[in-house]
Amino acid sequence: MNIFYIKLGILLIGFIQAGLLPYFIQKALKHVNLDLDKQTLSFLSNKDLYGKRFVKGYKRLLFTTAILTYLFFWFLSEYYELGEYNKLMKYIDLGFVSLALLAFVPHNLKPYSLRNLSLFLQRTLHNLLAVVVFLSLPALIITFQIVILPESMFLGIFGLAIIGITVFLVALSILKNGVNGATELLFINGISLWTIFVTMTTFLS
Repeated sequence: MNIFYIKLGILLIGFIQAGLLPYFIQKALKHVNLDLDKQTLSFLSNKDLYGKRFVKGYKRLLFTTAILTYLFFWFLSEYYELGEYNKLMKYIDLGFVSLALLAFVPHNLKPYSLRNLSLFLQRTLHNLLAVVVFLSLPALIITFQIVILPESMFLGIFGLAIIGITVFLVALSILKNGVNGATELLFINGISLWTIFVTMTTFLS
């Protein structure tokens, strides 16, 4: 593929991806009474709390984010010729699959009970997928940064600094307050900032 089109793809997808999730989450929070200190953003996918409209919107948003994440890293791997790094490719697939599956497994607050096996499995799977997303996306980004370090010291060092600070602040927030909406927003905004930095650095290189 022509380098120009690869860089154009990185530019367009990078900025869409970086702005899409934060924008729509902020927009949704203006219309719902969600306590970010006590609840997670996954509550927006709870039909009993916010109805079918929010569930559909949340599902589409996460699935779109999964596709954009996959395309963004695919374009990056094409531009920097990283296809030979199997670990990076596996993390790209894992990030996409976990986000895509999370989109279709909504949140619920039903008590853990084997009496209602489907809701028990749904809640358990939702929480497991959320943990995988929380771990796989930073792992994907850090792996990319380490791989790219010999190719571009500037991108490698500053990209690692951004994701490193994000991971540190998120871990600190979890230790102090647990996993809540505020922690998730910190995580999302940190990754968005990293995405913008990588997009601009790659496009201008």
